[in-house]
Amino acid sequence: MGPSLRELGLNIVAVANQKGGVGKTVTTLNLAAGLARVGQRVLVIDGDPQGNLTLLLGRRAAVPASPDAPAPASRARKPSPHDLSELLLAIAEKKSVAISGFIEKGVRRGLDLIPSRNRRMRLELGDTEIRAAASGFATLLARLAEHYDWVLMDTSPSNGPLERALIAACEAVVIPLEFQLFSVAGLEAILSEVRECAVDHGREIRAHALVFVKAENKVSRIDEYRKVFARFRLPVFEICRSEYVPRSIERRKTLWEAAPASYAARDYSRIIDKSFLG
Repeated sequence: MGPSLRELGLNIVAVANQKGGVGKTVTTLNLAAGLARVGQRVLVIDGDPQGNLTLLLGRRAAVPASPDAPAPASRARKPSPHDLSELLLAIAEKKSVAISGFIEKGVRRGLDLIPSRNRRMRLELGDTEIRAAASGFATLLARLAEHYDWVLMDTSPSNGPLERALIAACEAVVIPLEFQLFSVAGLEAILSEVRECAVDHGREIRAHALVFVKAENKVSRIDEYRKVFARFRLPVFEICRSEYVPRSIERRKTLWEAAPASYAARDYSRIIDKSFLG
């Protein structure tokens, strides 16, 4: 299985894959919420301009008495006035950044959010501005990580400057994917991107684990794919196919709120216990 991220002293983690529809946002959501649920202080960053993670987590009510209970609407917190695109622009323009204005506090107990609400982020910032912000963003995240147990970043299905800036700012990458042969090419592409970012920025970025979402219960099929992916020599985790995953998303809830006893929640707990906390 290998050492956990905590054993390695790594706490800035991107959830990334250049292929779409592989469960990056759902995985980020449930890893972040699961870590917060066991008492970890977590900052999650919505690095996808589509803003789905922000839709799921943002503009929520104040911290409830129970870590799994939704908060009463009468105590709703205000969303942060700024988002990731504004943060990157401020860094690129070398402006002084008051980071508190970009963080939504307490979207869940122990869980804070840097939201993404600008779907035109890439167009409005442009590749030049994003590249100019990359180094400063990495420095800022390193400082933020001193105040959290974990910083998790959702990313979009692309390999442009935005995704490279996010990966370059992290210390480790968790890669969600599906059990299918098409995933091999996608995995090779994201591993190559991680290596390139590490070289460009002169430091190690660890490809830490593979998370196979929507895993089937057909043992022979799973064993077949395990053999295909064994050559990558990365720890493999599986999230069983579960009706509770889309149901929880439809209700804007984490698995811990919607179906804490489900097999999918159990599988995410295993990743947290084995791969993160050790």
